[in-house]
Amino acid sequence: MNKKELIRLSATKIIAEEGFYKTKVQDIADDAEIAVGTVYIYFKNKDDILDYIFESQHTKMIEFIEKQEKQEISPLEKIKRILRYHFTEMENNPDLAKVLSQEGTGPLKNKESEMKDDSLGVPDIFQRMLEESKEIREIRDIDAEMFGYVIFFVGRETAYLLQIKGKKDRYYKAFEELLTFIVNGIKV
Repeated sequence: MNKKELIRLSATKIIAEEGFYKTKVQDIADDAEIAVGTVYIYFKNKDDILDYIFESQHTKMIEFIEKQEKQEISPLEKIKRILRYHFTEMENNPDLAKVLSQEGTGPLKNKESEMKDDSLGVPDIFQRMLEESKEIREIRDIDAEMFGYVIFFVGRETAYLLQIKGKKDRYYKAFEELLTFIVNGIKV
C-alpha cells in the first residue's frame, strides 16, 4: 500500500475516534508509523487529508455508479444496487461511515476544495435515474430532484446510524426497511 493511502486509512481511524478538530497530524503519522514530515509530502494540512478521504470515497462511489449505468437493468434496480453498495461499504468501514457523516456537514474546512460535500453529483445521478424510471412508468410522477436528495441522505445517514447502534441492535434491519419503504412509496 502506498503511503498516501496509509495516511488516509490512519486519518480515517483517528478522525472517527477523536473528531476532526481534536485530531493532530502527529496522531495520524504515529498511527501510520511514519514521520510527520512524510504526511506533509502528500498533504498540505489536516484539511487536505480530510478532503482526500471524501474524494477517495466519492471516486469509488462514482466508479460503481458508472458500472451500474452500463447494466441492462431498470433504473429503479440501479438505485437499489447503488444504495446496497453504499450500505455495504459503510458496514465494512465503520470509521469511514462515521467520518463521512460527522465531518460531511457544515462549512468546508478547506476553501479550495468542494470534496467535503460527498453528495456532489450523486443526488443528481439518482434524479436522472428517477426521471428515466418515470419515463418507463416504473414509478409514479414524483419530484425526482427532491427524491434524489432524499435517497442519498437516507442511505448515508442510515449507514451511519447502524455504525453507532451496532449490528446486533434492532436498527440493523432499518436499511432494507427504508429501501423498501422508499421504493414502494414511489412505485406506480
